[in-house]
Amino acid sequence: MKRFAIVSVVLLLIALLGVGAMYMTSNVTVIAQGVTALEAYRNYDLFTDLSAQVRAGAVVGTSFVAPQELSNAEDYVFYTYTFRLENNTTLPAEMIEVQITPMSGDILQIGSDQVLALPAHTIGDVTATILTSKDMHAIREANITYYILGIPFTIRTTIQTSS
Repeated sequence: MKRFAIVSVVLLLIALLGVGAMYMTSNVTVIAQGVTALEAYRNYDLFTDLSAQVRAGAVVGTSFVAPQELSNAEDYVFYTYTFRLENNTTLPAEMIEVQITPMSGDILQIGSDQVLALPAHTIGDVTATILTSKDMHAIREANITYYILGIPFTIRTTIQTSS
């Protein structure tokens, strides 16, 4: 019986070390990032839909302003931020979400009903689109949150590209 207890403790320690090593090496990295700009009047249907959502205070996504009337589409621009992520773990990164830190002049971040995941040892892209005043630059901070085994991790990055 004593031998069984010793073997059980050794196996438990090996399992704990394995899980600990997997946890400590669980990282997803941003290997590339970029931003594209599109004047709001070039995607007028989307702009009018978002304008109605802002006016009603029912934005699908994240609103950075109180309910209000937006002016003409010519006064706004869509910035789409793309992040290339590399999952260096043996586990999938699940529920990946990008949240852009707003600046004054930002109106909203468009929401997505798509659940994003990155399988183990793969590379993939995630995007986030904001509507902002045409006078604003594209440099923003972003928080990329993902889950591995239900444990949240966050990457904070600054988009250096300007349009």
